[in-house]
Amino acid sequence: MLNKDILSNLCQSAVTASIEAGQMIQSQVNQPYKHKEKEGAHSRASQVVTEIDFKAQEIILEHLRPGIHQYDLGVLTEEAADDQSRLYTDYFWCIDPLDGTLPFTEQRPGYAVSIALISQSGDPLTGVVYVPDEDLCYSAIKGEGIVVNGQPFQLGNSSNENVLHIYMDRSMQSAGYFGALKDRIKQWAKAQNYGEVVYHLGFGAVRNALGVLSHKHACYIKFPRPQRGGGSIWDFAATRLIFEELALPVSNMKGKKLHLNSPETTFMHRQGVVYATTERIAEMVLRLEF
Repeated sequence: MLNKDILSNLCQSAVTASIEAGQMIQSQVNQPYKHKEKEGAHSRASQVVTEIDFKAQEIILEHLRPGIHQYDLGVLTEEAADDQSRLYTDYFWCIDPLDGTLPFTEQRPGYAVSIALISQSGDPLTGVVYVPDEDLCYSAIKGEGIVVNGQPFQLGNSSNENVLHIYMDRSMQSAGYFGALKDRIKQWAKAQNYGEVVYHLGFGAVRNALGVLSHKHACYIKFPRPQRGGGSIWDFAATRLIFEELALPVSNMKGKKLHLNSPETTFMHRQGVVYATTERIAEMVLRLEF
């Protein structure tokens, strides 16, 4: 059992790791680097990987290794094979060294570093996200709230209260149901007296979830699907805890908590995800079926 002091120290090591990795990532914007495409990927966003991903991963692991050895922690990271340590250790680090590699390669916002410590039962205990292009570091310890750049984070927004903001992966635009989905949301928004629905497409999963926090009325939607893909544990681990600490709705598309340690797969395609700023918006999303 990891006590409060140990969790605090582990979280701080993740904060340091995420900032160092993120600053390296940001230093490579507009610089030449090698990239390739992953085999078996199911979307353009999941195909692209660069040498920057691997460099960021090594920076992070260098900071986390002392705690890994001291507390016998497992490791699951995007750019390495799943060694199954997550299934037989009490806790494991879940790392996405560069979430949103595609927007990074396209030199636009949408990428982040994400690190979470997860229990074997699939629940996050710490979560850290660093946004390189904004120099913002979000960190959370279960039951302790959210800190951003060392200061307590409180929800607040200056956005138009009459606008509903919808965050989705860019690949959703090619889904056969996309038009019908927009029609359903438009009808609901009109019934709720929203003046406008604004869609945000093109961020990585981590930035999609964080984007929701910048609006009073917003959600991030990802539907379940039969084929593999649909995001992985590392895409949602840290942001699940951030939303839970803010008492905001976050769940799979059945309204149950996002399980972050399935023995069968690291993919989340069977679950789908919804992050929202209000229960009313979350309930609307959960009624959608496509």
